[in-house]
Amino acid sequence: MFRLLSYLKQCKKSVLAIVLLLIVQAYCDLALPQYTSDIVDVGIQQGGITYAAPEWMREETWGSLQNLMTEGEKELTASCYEQAEDGTYERTTNKTADLEALNDAFRMPMVMLSAMDESAETAMNDGADAAAPTKEQLQLLQALQNGSLSEEQLLSLRETITDQLGDMSDSLLNQKAILFVKEEYEALGKDPGSIQIAYLLKTGGKMLGFTLLMAVCAIAVSFLASRAAASIGKNLRGQVFGKVLSFSSGEMHRFSTASLITRSTNDIQQVQMVAVMLLRMISYAPILGIGGVLKVVGTKTGMAWIIGLAVAVIMAVVLILVSVAMPKFKLMQKLVDRMNLVSREILTGLSVIRAFSREKFEEKRFDEANRNLMKTQLFTNRVMTFMMPAMMLIMNCVTVMIVWFGAKGIDAGNLQVGDMMAFMTYTMQIVMSFL
Repeated sequence: MFRLLSYLKQCKKSVLAIVLLLIVQAYCDLALPQYTSDIVDVGIQQGGITYAAPEWMREETWGSLQNLMTEGEKELTASCYEQAEDGTYERTTNKTADLEALNDAFRMPMVMLSAMDESAETAMNDGADAAAPTKEQLQLLQALQNGSLSEEQLLSLRETITDQLGDMSDSLLNQKAILFVKEEYEALGKDPGSIQIAYLLKTGGKMLGFTLLMAVCAIAVSFLASRAAASIGKNLRGQVFGKVLSFSSGEMHRFSTASLITRSTNDIQQVQMVAVMLLRMISYAPILGIGGVLKVVGTKTGMAWIIGLAVAVIMAVVLILVSVAMPKFKLMQKLVDRMNLVSREILTGLSVIRAFSREKFEEKRFDEANRNLMKTQLFTNRVMTFMMPAMMLIMNCVTVMIVWFGAKGIDAGNLQVGDMMAFMTYTMQIVMSFL
């Protein structure tokens, strides 16, 4: 392997270009699952509304939300919105950091304002809605709207509502805030369906762009890797042929002509194929695997242990299969040499064989060499046939585990469907990288 890497030094520019293209390809490959998650979570479940930070807002809604905000939140929202001539407030920023900050600032006031619009009697009788405040809390909210509560009392009230929501507080607050934004858009005469379609088309367009870029990178990598491997094979054949020409008669007999032919053709062809695989697949695996791990850590699903378990099982299966098959793979090279040797001797000595009526003996000798090679190849092929079914079984078991534990997280409000789908895809990418 190290000698093969030294051969790659002859193609430094191509190798560098391949590495850069593989990084771009891995980036595109790792971006697609997140966009799939966004389509499910945001595009379908949230109607294309990503943050609880409306692009447009009525003047009365703005004033009501301001009464339910802290001083810091008021300053933040005032810096990101401006009032239009018709009295509506429009958002002036699309930066991700600003939108995330606005989402945190608007989320609780929107939920509180929605609760204030409900009657106290409905809030008391609707026990299924864990986010609906009690009668006393409604009185506090109305007092706050009148300006009679301090910021400390406001924060205390928010903490009480968050405690009532329990472990599902973040999920419920986001859902209710997004629902508030939808209702606000409808009140402004906006079409929620068009907003959703626009988001889906935009996200789908990004996915299509990444896919096309990934395809271009894959084609370019295949082209450059094939050229680099062909160059290595050409140089190796020239070096081997030059070395053979310098052999003495003793060295020629020690290696045998058949062995030298095998080394000059079949073995160099194998080296060339390995070089292509090294540049196309083996180099791509660690890039994709490391990127997948970083993406999985960012999802915060709490199911990273499934990846560790899957990788450990796959490594165990691969090591067992390789330990059984590798000695036979090494023996196969010697059997190929033997096959070439017998074939060459029979073909070059055909007239002598006929003169001494040795046809049956030579046929038997050829059949023995042929059968030994066939048996070894059948053994290695049969052993390696266990590889794919075992890998598919592990993959499917991992998928079932992710769905099982992911469903529990979704039921508890700690995980969204899209996040589970993205985690599943990242897991498959990581496992395939290790494989």
